[in-house]
Amino acid sequence: MEVKTYKNVPLVETIFEIRFQGEPAIECNRDKFYEKIRNVYPKVLVPQVSEGKIMALEPYRFEQDDGATGIMLSINKIAIYCKKYEGFKLFSEEVMRVFSIFQELFKIQKINRTGLRYINILPFTREDNIIPINNYLNIKIDLPRSIPTDFKNLSIIFVSQTEGGSITTRIEPAISSDQTQEVIILDFDYAKEGDLSFSLIKEYLDESHQHTKYLFEELITDDYKKVMLGEVI
Repeated sequence: MEVKTYKNVPLVETIFEIRFQGEPAIECNRDKFYEKIRNVYPKVLVPQVSEGKIMALEPYRFEQDDGATGIMLSINKIAIYCKKYEGFKLFSEEVMRVFSIFQELFKIQKINRTGLRYINILPFTREDNIIPINNYLNIKIDLPRSIPTDFKNLSIIFVSQTEGGSITTRIEPAISSDQTQEVIILDFDYAKEGDLSFSLIKEYLDESHQHTKYLFEELITDDYKKVMLGEVI
């Protein structure tokens, strides 16, 4: 697949998470982890107590001052999220740096799930009150002739199996928080589950990115790729 560098990337959040059997040492030594990452992630966000929640399973968040990047940590998972994505290489390097610190402290060997999620937002303008989905995405919905395919609204979720995992894709419209712009949310979540090894996290992350990148390139229309490349407005 040809690798392109897009000037106008629709990506708004990237998350990589691993899950494992609960490790009580994390609950007791969270402060030791924080001491090793606080120079980059100084903000501490404590989960709120609410009825029905198991607090040990609710993650603490350690964030950069601007909130652009952060870490979620609980007794059975750790994740890194990024809202200012500067490319997979830099994201991957930070994931491995933080996870190496985590491994040094807590000696986790086996994991049972990895997940890489990319959330994209594509602004759009309705045409005769219809969502012009085919201007943005290469999707075709076959319905009986009696059902119009000029959609005022739609919500699509599908799960695609790969050789090593599965990828869940969500497509649905939304409106910006200031109520001024409609957008199409294009949400990918690539998961690997089973008897996984912490030592192979870099391979799992690379595999997840490869599959997700391929699906993104296949779904986006050539016309919208021109917008992302900065060739048209």
